[in-house]
Parts: sequence; C-alpha cells; structure tokens
Amino acid sequence: MVMGPGGRLRARHEAPFHVQLELEKTRVLECVPGDMQVSGRAVRVFRTDGRLAVGDHLAFTLWICRAGDEPTGPAYIYYDDFMGASYMEVYLYGSPPDCQLAGYELSVVDAPSDEPKLPPDEFDFWLKTAGGDIRWWQFWKRFSSH
Repeated sequence: MVMGPGGRLRARHEAPFHVQLELEKTRVLECVPGDMQVSGRAVRVFRTDGRLAVGDHLAFTLWICRAGDEPTGPAYIYYDDFMGASYMEVYLYGSPPDCQLAGYELSVVDAPSDEPKLPPDEFDFWLKTAGGDIRWWQFWKRFSSH
C-alpha cells in the first residue's frame, strides 16, 4: 500500500532522526530487485533524540530495483541512482545503528549541506498551497529521484 501525503507529513514530523549520511557500499548488489541493507555514516544531523550524532554509523532497509520492477508498497530507489549516490538524506526511527525508514522520506543529495533538502515544513507548505489538487506522487518523485 502506498502512503498518502498525510502519512508522509506525519512521518517527517514524528521521526526521531533526520540525517544526511555518507553511504557505504561495501558489496556489489547482485539481488535486484529486493530489499537491501543501506548503511552509512551520519555527516549531518538535523534532528535527534540524543541517540544519534554526527559520525555514528546507521543502517536501514530499502527496496532497490530497476525501472519496471517498482514495488507497490515500500519506498524504493533505482539501482543506478543508488549506485551513483554518495550521500542521502533520510528520516528514520528505530535504535541506531539499526533503523527503519520513516514513511518514504529519503532523497539522494549531491553533498552534505547545512540546511536540510527535505525540511518538514517544506512538505507541509506544499500540501497547504496545493489546494484541492494534491498530486503527492509528483512531489515524492521530485525529491526521491535526484
């Protein structure tokens, strides 16, 4: 089941962790499509409950696939986008280093930044200004396929 905009907004507001991480790719992905363990080192921490700091390692599961193999439920990233990425911004929950993605809230970023690329208020603003014509999938695609 795909998460609607209200659930995604709630995930951004309620997730205990909002970080940018430097990805670690220590193995070749051979089993695509499928769930893969994504791991990295936190290089920016925008939100924490005290259990995660810059420099900490963390990991979460993400569906990695090729075009045409998209799942109907879980968040995903295309194989080529993932393999070309060095940094990612995510909202997470769990007990570091073992975390879970909050909603579908992730984006590949070119480099760490002092300001988040996925701020919670931006999504809130977008939903409010979209009026009655909320095409949330276009919003998600805009931020998930960089």
